[in-house]
Amino acid sequence: MSQRFRTLRDLGRAATPAASRLLNGTRTLRSGLEFLSTRVEFIQGRGSGWGWDHRGEALAAARFLRGVEHPVIFDVGANYGQWAAGMTAALGDRPHRMYLFEPQAACHATLAAQASAHRVLVPAGLGAEPGSAPLHTATPGWSRASFYAQRDGDGADLTRHSDSVDVRTVDQEMARLGLDHIDLMKIDVEGAEREVLHGARAALSSGRITTLTFEFGAPNLESRTFFRDFWQVLCPAGYAIWRICPGGVLFPVTAYQERLEHFSSVSNYIASLRRD
Repeated sequence: MSQRFRTLRDLGRAATPAASRLLNGTRTLRSGLEFLSTRVEFIQGRGSGWGWDHRGEALAAARFLRGVEHPVIFDVGANYGQWAAGMTAALGDRPHRMYLFEPQAACHATLAAQASAHRVLVPAGLGAEPGSAPLHTATPGWSRASFYAQRDGDGADLTRHSDSVDVRTVDQEMARLGLDHIDLMKIDVEGAEREVLHGARAALSSGRITTLTFEFGAPNLESRTFFRDFWQVLCPAGYAIWRICPGGVLFPVTAYQERLEHFSSVSNYIASLRRD
């Protein structure tokens, strides 16, 4: 640590109590400080998920498919195909094969209408083990349906409706579909992301999934999972991690820190196998 840095640090520490008294002294200033803090976090991708920028997310993910001929893509938690549409647009006329995994029956007709030679509907969810499980929603087709009964950040009650759905694993589906490799896997399953990774143990350990995207945030409170869980699975398997910021900008996550445990809304991440 340089002398200049230590001096700036000491000055900052000395000024902090006075700044705190000033900025937290009135309701207006407290509100302004809270707003500014939230905006700074949002710009850096913390809490900027939940699907408002599908185009930016798709453009960020598409960068990792440059030079890949006929990429194979898993869309886990496809809902009505919003992310799939953004990814298709980002790929342009490049040939590819996309598998859309969606367990909600209310979404299947819409997804089936979008099916084509390069887009295949799989009417099931993905998890840690094959079988069945209750899927909780506020209403059929809800975009934030979850295997965990919860109230989402907008106050929707996911305990009101549930259906038993088919659950499979990534490793199982790769074998069934005759795939030896996935170039990109998007995981949007409202708190059950860790289970999807557990069901992909063989593929991850053998480097057969090149790049994956996942959400982390409020739903992980219900599943009692932490960003550290993802870090401990992905980094030993050889993945580098970035957070997706608004507009598709990538913010590198080079070391685990406790502030990554950010549960306000959701943040989107990309993990990709390191290349020499």
